[in-house]
Amino acid sequence: LMTTLENIAQGVSVVDAGMRLVTWNRQYQEMFGYPDAMLYVGRPVADLIRWNAARGEMGEGDASSQIQRRLDHMRAGTPHVFERVRANGQVIEMRGQPLPGGGYVTTFSDVTAYKQAEQALIEANETLEQRVAERTREAEDAQRAKTRFLAAVSHDLLQPINAARLFTSALRDGETVTEQRRLGERVDASLRAAEDLLDGLLDVSRLDANELRPEPSRF
Repeated sequence: LMTTLENIAQGVSVVDAGMRLVTWNRQYQEMFGYPDAMLYVGRPVADLIRWNAARGEMGEGDASSQIQRRLDHMRAGTPHVFERVRANGQVIEMRGQPLPGGGYVTTFSDVTAYKQAEQALIEANETLEQRVAERTREAEDAQRAKTRFLAAVSHDLLQPINAARLFTSALRDGETVTEQRRLGERVDASLRAAEDLLDGLLDVSRLDANELRPEPSRF
């Protein structure tokens, strides 16, 4: 049993029906910084709770009431799961279970990293919602200027594309090796396709501005 307790990540403490310490593991001692002489079989668990309260480990409120409430809870044999935020910011998840015939076993898990990740996720979601709202407003503003923007961009991009086509045509017709000629032809075809796409983009902007009306197909 002791070998098992010493090789698990959680801290563990076990008390008998008289609320006296029966067994514990090294993780439990190190987690709360108990001095070596403080933990021994038969030690009233109230002493340990009182020691923690004196160090501010029990949170705000009357220490005596907190100690009594904890003892009553264990004596009643009520299972529980709750988190305690220590004075150093560490978050400990405590899980308690009653033992047959009296007594109580409690495990203590350090969930600080998990809680930090959880908080970071909450903040990220809040930030994302805020950014979505901002982007929505920006999109609404941009929609009103979309036509002017698309027309200007299409016009500006067509000029260097036309210049590039003239350059690649000269490269294709010049005295070059076969592979260079083939490369020039491919570049020229790609730029032609890009020009066609930008022409379509310009038509879209003109449609949005009601400057161009689509004609029905004759076929």
